[in-house]
Amino acid sequence: MDKIPGQEVKMEKILELIDAMMKSQKEFIENWLRSQKEFMEQWTESTKKMQESFLSLGGTQEGPAKDMFAMYRTWTTTMWDSSKVFTDEAGRVQETWKNTIEKQMDMGREMVKNLSALLGQAAGKK
Repeated sequence: MDKIPGQEVKMEKILELIDAMMKSQKEFIENWLRSQKEFMEQWTESTKKMQESFLSLGGTQEGPAKDMFAMYRTWTTTMWDSSKVFTDEAGRVQETWKNTIEKQMDMGREMVKNLSALLGQAAGKK
């Protein structure tokens, strides 16, 4: 028997709708990841600049104040390095998550295409 009239057109419209939804989701994820990365980089850099300006105040100190500034410098350097490592790792995790979501969206689209073909074959056998 023949296929159901308009079935191919309906499936094409469904695939177009899925493509449009996937495109907007992908753009959202990419923009969200980019803004998170930029925020972390700017926060880390501003924290570093604040710490450096505070440390520059202690350059003329002697005695216990000098020791205190040296310990603070060591602590802030360690914290800055740690936050940089954390930011880099968070970026990698977010990128992996983005890639996973994109693959899931692609798989969903393929499933709809395969279901469409299966339904078309089933309608053709009637």
